[in-house]
Order: sequence, then C-alpha cells, then structure tokens
Amino acid sequence: TEQTERKARAKFHENYGRDAVILENELISREQMRETPPHILITNYSMLEYMLLRPKDDIVFSGAKLRYIVLDEAHVYKGTTGMETAMLMRRLRARVTRPKDGVEPKPVQYILTSATLGDKEANHEITRFGYQLCGVYFDAEDIVRSEDATPKMKAYEDYPLELFHKLAD
Repeated sequence: TEQTERKARAKFHENYGRDAVILENELISREQMRETPPHILITNYSMLEYMLLRPKDDIVFSGAKLRYIVLDEAHVYKGTTGMETAMLMRRLRARVTRPKDGVEPKPVQYILTSATLGDKEANHEITRFGYQLCGVYFDAEDIVRSEDATPKMKAYEDYPLELFHKLAD
C-alpha cells in the first residue's frame, strides 16, 4: 500500500487502467487509513506486525472498533510461525481492547478457518489449538464443519462414446 493518496491513485490507474473507478469506501493509501481507520483491514501477519510497531499506524488500532479477527488457513500457524503469530494476536488484542474514556470495548471474536483441523474426535485438540494461537477459549460447539452439498443425480445415463465424437465434430 502506498503512503500517499497521490501515489496510490497513480499506482491504481497504472494497474487497472485510467477508466477504473476507486470505490467510494475503498482506502488505497496508508495516509487515508490513518485519517479514517478502515472497518475491514485485510492483511497478513507480517504486515500486521509491522503496523503494530510503527507509531504512525497506532491510530489504525487505537481508533479501531475491532470486533473480529479472521485467520484463514489457521492450521499453518504451527511451530515458530505459530508462536510468533500467537504473540502477535495477544499484542493486537491488548492494543484494541484498552478502555477508552472509561468504556470497555466489545470483546474481539476470533474466527479460524481450515479444511484440515480434524474430525469430531479432534475437538479437544482443535479448541486447545485455538486457545494456544489466540489466547481465548473456544468451545467444541464453536466448531463449524462443512457439509457435503453435492446434489444427487436424478438418473444416470450411460451414453455411447460415439455420441461424444459426433458432438466434438
């Protein structure tokens, strides 16, 4: 993300063309994000770490009304990366949950997504993993698993390969 709006606009039009329109609610520069902290910030853990360390970016967090933190592909946060991300999540939560003017902010809700955390027998390990990563408790009832939504075929017809040769021609 470019620092200034001028540079950000130039880069945007370079990437998407002169006729491309920047959405009314889209912030394209760090300058804009500092002036008006975004409602949704999409980033990665490296950039989040960097932003937490820069005094200029404090307004993005101290002025935020952060409600959700979503970690996609949560299963990758293991080992050293997992430990670093766990500390980052705690620092972020500490930053955004400070009382302001004597008012306690709403608690932050963590949403972890993964297709590979395990089945129902792994619920205890999954909730423990969530706690270790985010520092907040998860209940087994919080786990949402996908369900197969493949429609059933009404009938199966076996067509001769010759028909497909004719179609291809």
